[in-house]
Amino acid sequence: MASKAEVIGEIVCECGRCAYVEQTKRKGDFLQVRCSACGVDQRTGKTIQTRWKSTMKPVGHYHDSKTVAPFGAATVEPVEDTKTETIQDSTDTPETSTPEPTAKPAITRRETIPPKRETSGAASLFGLGVFVVCAGAVAIGSELMKVTKG
Repeated sequence: MASKAEVIGEIVCECGRCAYVEQTKRKGDFLQVRCSACGVDQRTGKTIQTRWKSTMKPVGHYHDSKTVAPFGAATVEPVEDTKTETIQDSTDTPETSTPEPTAKPAITRRETIPPKRETSGAASLFGLGVFVVCAGAVAIGSELMKVTKG
């Protein structure tokens, strides 16, 4: 997913790659740093925000992100990208290997859903009765308050 924040500069990430400084849409006028290797850094501390603002370069300053020095480094060393290689399965079978068990037929599990409990009419009537008694008590109480005040 693309970032909605606006890229306003570039900075050297701690891993040595070029990272983009973005202006966030959040309240507080914060910056965030987005590195392709490290991800997004959204720290809002005063010290880190000041460091990002002071060390930020204009967009396009670092043309080759592999030759950027990490923060605080005295020399510039190229960063090598790691490439994932596909390793094929071995066709050799060791002599001590155990034979694979034959595949068992798939078992279909059926969930039993408990039937919905039906409530008795007595429970519903009891709840209604409690409501009527409470409403009556409130009505009687308000009438008593009128009599005692008047």
